[in-house]
Amino acid sequence: MLRTIVEQFVARTGYRQSDLQEFGRLAGGLIDLAEAEAVVDVAEALCRHPETPRELIAKLFDLGGTCARIALEHAPDAPLAELTAYAEQGPTDFAAAIARRPDLSRDVVSALAARSESAVLHALAANRQAYLDPGALRSLIQVARDDQGLARILLDREDLDVDPEPLFLAATPAEREKIILSACRSALSSGAVESAARPDQRLGSELEALALSGDEGATISRMADALDARKSRIRRIFLDEGGEALALALTALGIHPDVATRLFICHRRAAGLDAKKMRALRALMTSTPARAAARIVAAINGNRDPQRRVAGWREEASASAGARRRPAIGLKASAEGRKSARLDQSA
Repeated sequence: MLRTIVEQFVARTGYRQSDLQEFGRLAGGLIDLAEAEAVVDVAEALCRHPETPRELIAKLFDLGGTCARIALEHAPDAPLAELTAYAEQGPTDFAAAIARRPDLSRDVVSALAARSESAVLHALAANRQAYLDPGALRSLIQVARDDQGLARILLDREDLDVDPEPLFLAATPAEREKIILSACRSALSSGAVESAARPDQRLGSELEALALSGDEGATISRMADALDARKSRIRRIFLDEGGEALALALTALGIHPDVATRLFICHRRAAGLDAKKMRALRALMTSTPARAAARIVAAINGNRDPQRRVAGWREEASASAGARRRPAIGLKASAEGRKSARLDQSA
């Protein structure tokens, strides 16, 4: 009976107030008597109809479980306080349901973006009707560095002004090419002169020795220290199938392309055995300015300053080898002595 009268009700609009009151009493009584499965079957239809009496929506919330989740996602004019509370501390499936709503307020979006569950963040990022302000986008991008599914959703959204550099590992080959080209243009148009510094032989020798020993964990740890990055993110750079991220990381550290080739052979056997791929990665290293490579790698790793840590390592290596200290990669102080501009990748 419940399914039948709901089907008849949702088939049209323009009801008189007396008809709505009668339907509310009848459907409400049947909801109280029906089994949960039957109520779930009609819940979405009721929520989507613009004239469903408010008391029926309230019953769905009161029933909890799947009925409440459906109401949270589809019910129009849901109470803001209730949405905010569930967005902040509700169960994951409830928060994900809210994230799919088309009428999210800024406070609700902020509460959802602050959560850590992938299901919630994926639903929010995929909701093209929700306005994602800069703060929410920063929160999503911070998680997307380690969540390739979320990164892919953000990259697919052409309606968002998203900096793709932190999402490099989830990008397609064509997208990676565009990201690298854009970083190169920024480096070359910044007014700073790209230094022709000699390759960092000390760090290259250390990484090569670790690679030859087969200790990938130690290699990752050494690179993480040099780049001031989390080991988990450097590991993802190593595991990246394309190899471009590792090539950029080695470029940023000043590793000679010959040494980089041997590192690829040791740690990326598929790429090492593919002569065409190896030539492409070597060409990427020789054609990409160190500033551009450092910028992308810093974005992937979430570093605040894409140059300072790399520069510090290279200066330390040069000093220990008796070489003259070098300035940060490609950076040139202005005549007024201003600090070098920072790329804000703290999101």
